[in-house]
Amino acid sequence: MSFQKTSLNGSAKEIIRRVLDAHSSQLLIPPKLAEVPLQITDPPEDGKYIGLFSSGSTGTPKCIWNKEENLLLNGELSTEAFEIEPHHFLLMMAAPWHVAGFTWALLAEQLNCEYEFITTKKGDDERWLKCVQEMQPDYLLTVPAVLRALYNKDWFVEHLVYGGYSINFEEYEQLAPHCSFMHQGYGQTEAGGLISSYKRSSSETPFKNENLCHGKPIAGAQLKCNGTPDKPEPIYLTSQTAYTDESYNTGDWGYKDNADNIFLLSDAGRQKKGNEKAIQASYENLLGSKNQ
Repeated sequence: MSFQKTSLNGSAKEIIRRVLDAHSSQLLIPPKLAEVPLQITDPPEDGKYIGLFSSGSTGTPKCIWNKEENLLLNGELSTEAFEIEPHHFLLMMAAPWHVAGFTWALLAEQLNCEYEFITTKKGDDERWLKCVQEMQPDYLLTVPAVLRALYNKDWFVEHLVYGGYSINFEEYEQLAPHCSFMHQGYGQTEAGGLISSYKRSSSETPFKNENLCHGKPIAGAQLKCNGTPDKPEPIYLTSQTAYTDESYNTGDWGYKDNADNIFLLSDAGRQKKGNEKAIQASYENLLGSKNQ
């Protein structure tokens, strides 16, 4: 075995520091897969690699080996995309063994800014709310599932960063009182983290399909998609931080507008991958129910 399994004991900060301080390649196995028989291939031997598991949204969760330097670079590029500066205080609510939380922690470590990372567990709603209220961060970086537990509560942050599935169209109204700016990120384990991001002011009236907009690719990334709003198509990515230098099919479906913004049809494309008629029907239902 040419790698070590990283212990997930302790805080998120301790886990990240354990990975960064190690000299050998590291594998982070999510707790939900701890008792599952896994066939893990060894990483390449041309450097230090980090093994993170895909979410399983486009298929069975699998280990993605990527160079540590790629993940660090993606963290650096994420800093630029989200406009985070060293004086900002960051609060993260996610899982540090998934690529989004892992990348967020990396960017904070590299930037040497103050941050707290709360490893989220289902049912911890009260703890999440208390942390936001007491810490009063400049940035809250989290996922839609956590945000939905905080709607209709008393809290506010200047910048809200969220990744994962697109939020629903009507959620803009629910999020607006809680922040000044929203940053929606699109990322993948295969890409080393962030692929594109979209920033909007909470005071602006949403335009049709805006909840599907994930903005422009970050530096070093190229997205190709021949889809249209009426007929979404597969999204292909080439990125300097991905696990491969080649262009690959992300497994997601969507389209691009005239300004090169990518619109991601996550909930239809991921659930119905490979079935174009089902994707199209699900997409039409999505637009009809969320964006009218």
